Amino acid sequence: MTTSGQTLIEQLKITPDDIERRKAFFGFSEADTPVIQAIKPVIAAHIDEIISLFYEKILAHEEMDSLIGDADTLTRVKHYQRNYLLSLFDNQYDEEYILSRLRVGVVHRRIGVDQRFYVPAVFHLISIIRSILIAHGSSNDCSRCDQGIGVVEKLLLFDLSFIFDTYIYSLMEKVNQTSSKLKSYAENLEAKVMERTRRLEEQARYDGLTKLLNQQAFYAELKRELLRSQRKSHATVLIYFDLDGFKKLNDSQGHQRGDEILSLVGDCMRSTVRKHEILARYGGDEFCIVLAESTLADAKTTCRRLFEAIKTATKGSGIACSAGLALSLPEKGLDADTLVKRADTAMYKAKKTPGFTMEIAQG
Repeated sequence: MTTSGQTLIEQLKITPDDIERRKAFFGFSEADTPVIQAIKPVIAAHIDEIISLFYEKILAHEEMDSLIGDADTLTRVKHYQRNYLLSLFDNQYDEEYILSRLRVGVVHRRIGVDQRFYVPAVFHLISIIRSILIAHGSSNDCSRCDQGIGVVEKLLLFDLSFIFDTYIYSLMEKVNQTSSKLKSYAENLEAKVMERTRRLEEQARYDGLTKLLNQQAFYAELKRELLRSQRKSHATVLIYFDLDGFKKLNDSQGHQRGDEILSLVGDCMRSTVRKHEILARYGGDEFCIVLAESTLADAKTTCRRLFEAIKTATKGSGIACSAGLALSLPEKGLDADTLVKRADTAMYKAKKTPGFTMEIAQG
């Protein structure tokens, strides 16, 4: 349930038993009832004097004077304080009474009255009421007068305990709200950091133009695949190819057209091979494909499909391909550098024949 759907007593979890226990803590008893009844007429007769003296004391402090701010507000505050003091002596200290005291705390908290001013204010109020009871009390019995002052002190401090509850509850709510906001902020920040980290890792691994692995990531993946091929006892084939006529196209049609061709080649690679294969832009117009658990025959078939896809995608551009194929067998496992070097050498042999050609590395 939202706080707006609960009373202050429900929010602060104040029960009738709690109220009775607080009365006991302050020493309320049946003996206080006739004293309260005797005090009330005196207080009522001199209420305006009490209020005037009280605010004279309070407004002497600059902080309180600036908080009230203007004469109209002061008039309203005095009226409210007048009713508050008279209700002290109604001898009805039930849940409704407590609720009214909690509202006092809420109102003062909302208008910005600092709780540190409460105790001095209560002290001044007790002093003023004491002087009124001494000067205007109907009894000349000093002990009776002291009894009345004692009851006034109990009543005001009893009220103060509930007023402070609203301040404490407010502080706890602020702490909880701040904690919740910090938790939400931390979770959002963590998600953003994770997403940005993922993007940075992706940027560090992939070529921005073709979205293929870059050279560094390619070597890491190739080394991992060669180790796996030895453990699983299967062959790995590397296809290394570049684009013949790419420099001429770049010079004649511009780098933007060249970038379009490179991007198209990346698309052709993705559409030609299985999803789990390693695809990379080695650098410039050079590309690599790692075929796991494959034979040279499989690689030649893949290479032909790739050539056809590139022919179609770059039709009219004057682009051709030269490819070198190198095989690593599990019993004669090659390291990554050696496999790349063999495929590169085979590719340059393929360049001796114009068009879309391939050459298989020896050894």
